[in-house]
Amino acid sequence: MSESTHGWSTDEVVGLLQKVELFEGLPQDDLQRIAAIVTGQTLDSGEVLFEEGEPGDAFFIVFKGAVEIVKARPDGTEERLAVRRGGDAFGEMALLNDAPRSATARAAETSQLMAVSREDFQALLGGDSLALRMMRVLSTALRALGVRFASVEKASGPGARVRVDPHEVSRVMQAGLLPRTAPRIDGFDVAAGTTTEEAGRGGSVWDWVAIGNRTALVTMDVRQDGFPAAYHVGVARAVLRSVAKTETSLPGLMARMNDALADAAVEGLDQYVDMGVLVAGAEGVEWASAGRVPGGVIRREGTFDELGAHGPPLGMLAGFKYNVEKLTLSSGDTAFVLSHAAQGLFLGAADLIAQLHGKPAGEVVATLHRAIRKAQGGDRTETSVLYARKH
Repeated sequence: MSESTHGWSTDEVVGLLQKVELFEGLPQDDLQRIAAIVTGQTLDSGEVLFEEGEPGDAFFIVFKGAVEIVKARPDGTEERLAVRRGGDAFGEMALLNDAPRSATARAAETSQLMAVSREDFQALLGGDSLALRMMRVLSTALRALGVRFASVEKASGPGARVRVDPHEVSRVMQAGLLPRTAPRIDGFDVAAGTTTEEAGRGGSVWDWVAIGNRTALVTMDVRQDGFPAAYHVGVARAVLRSVAKTETSLPGLMARMNDALADAAVEGLDQYVDMGVLVAGAEGVEWASAGRVPGGVIRREGTFDELGAHGPPLGMLAGFKYNVEKLTLSSGDTAFVLSHAAQGLFLGAADLIAQLHGKPAGEVVATLHRAIRKAQGGDRTETSVLYARKH
């Protein structure tokens, strides 16, 4: 493989960049900036560009020739997944992270390639910019999606027509977005979780994030039809984590997230994000919500206080100022949140939690999830639960 100054005109490079899905819709000025960091590489026929399992550090566009993408089979043979020809791109995820290559790229004939390195591309975006962090979050789930679809196609055999569930994208992304464990919060027993469904939309997740020196438990939920629901959840999660790096107040967090998602809205898509945020501290909890997110506090003596609603879903109304509710908790008091639920189901959940007082937090959430799924019957939807009981 040889590297050289390619000698292509800016117009030639920009013309190919315009065909790459990752850059689709970018203005001419941005495409020209990307064109300025493009380098050239030449491969001889049969030469390997990168091997499956190697860290990715660049993505490529075929200028002339052909590159085959192959994957190793368990029996030691290989399967050709695709052939990239003039104008085709491959390896885009390497611009966002250094995850191992999922397949091998090899020249099927003498080929000229355009290359963009991850280091140069991230410097162009500003290194640790919000846009870059958002793309990194989504790239993890999208990579998993590509592996999943490749497996489906392989199992179906050559030439088979594979029917893909339209919500498969969301479910794979959802799985990549969910935390593996709940955080530790001094003075509280904490648990959280999200039910996943084989036919689900992937539109609900829970998360947690530090706000200053406090820990916030979060539910996010998208219910409208349209673009894959987990895309909107993934963007909201990335914005949450970015804003929380510099924002220490809950009202400020809600307002900044709302404005960022309103600015990022895609015209014609009215998928907004319902979000509930529960911040546990020494005195009790702070609560804020965007959209219809049911929550409540169950006192040790058995009384029940329902948490209020504080404003529209995130991204619906730019400039909206969300209120915050503060509740004092005593030992044995419990705060809980569901990502969504009809009023009857929500009140039933409160009754069940009261009956499970004293049980380990994880057991309470698992029992609640089973009860919710049973109550939903055949019309199940993914539901996220937050649970915090004061010592």
